[in-house]
Amino acid sequence: MKTTSFELNITDKQLGCRIVHLSDLHKKKFGKENFKLIKHIKKLAPDIIMITGDMISRSTTNLDELKNLITNLSRISPVYYSLGNHEKDLELINRSLYEELIGFLNQNCDLLDNRICTITFKDTVINICGLTIPQDCYKKNGSYRDLRQLEKQDIEKLIPDAEKQDINIMLAHNPIFFDTYARHGLADIILSGHVHGGCVRLPFLGAVLSPERTFFPKYSSGMYSSENSKMIVSCGLGKFRLFNPSEIVLITLN
Repeated sequence: MKTTSFELNITDKQLGCRIVHLSDLHKKKFGKENFKLIKHIKKLAPDIIMITGDMISRSTTNLDELKNLITNLSRISPVYYSLGNHEKDLELINRSLYEELIGFLNQNCDLLDNRICTITFKDTVINICGLTIPQDCYKKNGSYRDLRQLEKQDIEKLIPDAEKQDINIMLAHNPIFFDTYARHGLADIILSGHVHGGCVRLPFLGAVLSPERTFFPKYSSGMYSSENSKMIVSCGLGKFRLFNPSEIVLITLN
């Protein structure tokens, strides 16, 4: 697994705030009980850990691996978790397991399900907003055709009364709606995953395929800018991948 680092100058303060961004673990394991993953993250010495969903798969039947991971990560630094489409699919497939998942996350980290958490780091106020994207933006009636498009007013309904702070970070699983996130105007930084780096990455071409069966997705890996917002997309940790190693993102806010 690789660590990809970004340094962002958001304020005129020398914060040195280290954020580890994780996404899309699905069913992959890094050693017994994810020991290697936990050890790797601990070495990065994060002040905050942010997770942008799909840390399980919709076919998951046991949460022990995820529970162990979140418990150990919470011992390293505060964990902020937003939901991906696989967590939300579980609500329809296995309601009791979904309720167990939500209950565990609420007790063992900060679950941001269309919710904002405001923290202070070295006298700087940081908004961390978790956006849960509607399921018909991912798949509708079993098809990837004619998917719902997320609009600015949708975000305003999902997360009303959002007020900007010194630094504003949005956790939004799907990067395809970056222009909408930027137009909404809340977030200085958006963290996303979902695309798995395009599964396969080719020289000069980059990402090949999105989960929606779209070839050469526009947003798949790295940092993008639009208006006053920057989006960092993680290639994620799990799922099939070729020329596309599992990725942990390290962001330093200055």
